[in-house]
This record gives sequence, structure tokens and C-alpha cells, in this order.
Amino acid sequence: MSLKQRGINLDLSHLRALFFFALARIPMPRTWRKCFIRLAGVNLVGHKYFIARDVQFDSIHPGNITIENDAHIAAGVRILTHRLDTSNPDLSDIHFIEGHITIGEHAFIGSGAIITGNLSIGRSAIIGAGSVVTKSVGEGEVWAGNPAKFIKKRG
Repeated sequence: MSLKQRGINLDLSHLRALFFFALARIPMPRTWRKCFIRLAGVNLVGHKYFIARDVQFDSIHPGNITIENDAHIAAGVRILTHRLDTSNPDLSDIHFIEGHITIGEHAFIGSGAIITGNLSIGRSAIIGAGSVVTKSVGEGEVWAGNPAKFIKKRG
């Protein structure tokens, strides 16, 4: 079954995103990595970020990802803006739901976390290492686990 039959349409923008994301994964200064991530289509708001080497962004809809000023994303994090539509009654056809992900100012996402769906991670929030986040996280909240659950409020 071809990608088009599966509902995945790869055009030049998707190939461009794949190319720049591949470049962003090789060892290089962080300032260069930010340039490649921006060229791939991710919205970087502000000027100060920490995005580690092995972060994987959704290459199908990179424009649906917004990272605000001073966010810290550790190694091995995966950020996916689309998810499987499980409410589709036609079992022979696979559909994906497109979402938007916003990572707020001063947020920290621990190593190996997976962020997926249509959600936002609030200002100064912390996501524990290895967590799977499928719901929005409020400002100053700490979440961890698989699936991620609220642990406590910061401060």
C-alpha cells in the first residue's frame, strides 16, 4: 500500500522538513540546530532555547509546533502533532487527526518524553523523563509517567 493510499501525502514541504530535521540530528553547535529546525517549519518564538541533539519533530505538520522563549527540550524527545483517529467506524481505513502543540516559556521537557496530540504545555511546566503527554499541562505544573499525570504545582 502506498503512502498516498494510507492518507499520507508527501509533497516538497514534507521532504524539505525531513531534510532539515535530518541535518539537525547530527552533532553541531546549538545555534545551527535551531536554524535547521526553523527552516524545517517549526515556529520558534523569541530568541533563547535549548533543544538537544536527538529531538524528533513531526515532519508531516512541523508548522503546527510552536516553541516559546527559553524552553528546554532534552535529548530523545519526540513531538508529534498528529495521532490516530480511533473514532473512525471504517476499520479498513486509517485516518489521522492533526493537532497543534505549544511549548510555553521556561518549560522543561525531560529526556525521552513523547508529546502527542492537540495540546499545550504551560509556562514554567516540567515534564518528567520518559513521560507520554496526551493532555494539556497547565502553567507551573509538574507531570510525569506513562500516560503523564499531574504530580504537583511548582513553587
